[in-house]
Amino acid sequence: MLGITFVFLSLQPNFVAKDFRFALYGDCRNGHETHRKVVAGIMEAHPAFVIQSGDLVARGKQDELWKTYDEIVAPLKQVTQIYPARGNHDVGGTGYEDRITFKTNSGNKLWYSFNKERCHFVTLAIDEYTEYSVSSPQYQWLISDLESVKGKFDHIIVSFHVPPYSIGAHASDLQVRATLCPVFEKYGVDAVLTGHDHNYYRTVRNDVTYIVSGGGGAPLYDQDPKKGAIEGDFWVKANHFVIFDVAGKRILGRVIGLDGKALESFTINSRAKERK
Repeated sequence: MLGITFVFLSLQPNFVAKDFRFALYGDCRNGHETHRKVVAGIMEAHPAFVIQSGDLVARGKQDELWKTYDEIVAPLKQVTQIYPARGNHDVGGTGYEDRITFKTNSGNKLWYSFNKERCHFVTLAIDEYTEYSVSSPQYQWLISDLESVKGKFDHIIVSFHVPPYSIGAHASDLQVRATLCPVFEKYGVDAVLTGHDHNYYRTVRNDVTYIVSGGGGAPLYDQDPKKGAIEGDFWVKANHFVIFDVAGKRILGRVIGLDGKALESFTINSRAKERK
């Protein structure tokens, strides 16, 4: 696969037996050759499924771009399921919605949830084109979904496009932060997976891990810690994908560059005891 070798177990010195593995990447847009390499690396990791954090294409209304996207991810979709979040560049036409054909718990083609063993996953449509205020249908659905899973899962993972915490070119979206982060804190969400800024950034705020993964092929953005980084944050300007190994009450994460080397490793602990 493109001459890249990924040795995953050796990247995590304290590796333990996993329940299952999933992958994350986003913002592939028009970086097709990089996107191919990301897909090749993910396939060698053999995840149970893949989460995409948005901006699958550069212009959502152009059908030929969706055809190129389909061609690139076809090998991946043959062996696993892709769960995308819609990005702002995906808007226009029905290209994104046409690719939401899998079974979900509830919701629609823009916001939905699904389960895998002891984990609950939620995907939202968070950008300037979709309403998510407290009175919106999406927000009300989110509250209903999180209420319905109280006490049932070890982990809750949420994914969408525009990050509430970022030090990249777009920086943190303060409206997203004000509207949604209190919900994540209240309902014991373990991690929030986003894109939009074309780099990698991880921060922990009020016990919730926030990750920006936008290194799937679009032009990379510079990062500036003066935009709100705190002690313990990690960031890197690099094309990458993220591998998560769910192991009981822990999730072991590794950020993998295109050379197959780990850029960082981290652990996310379950917040199940904090859920009321």
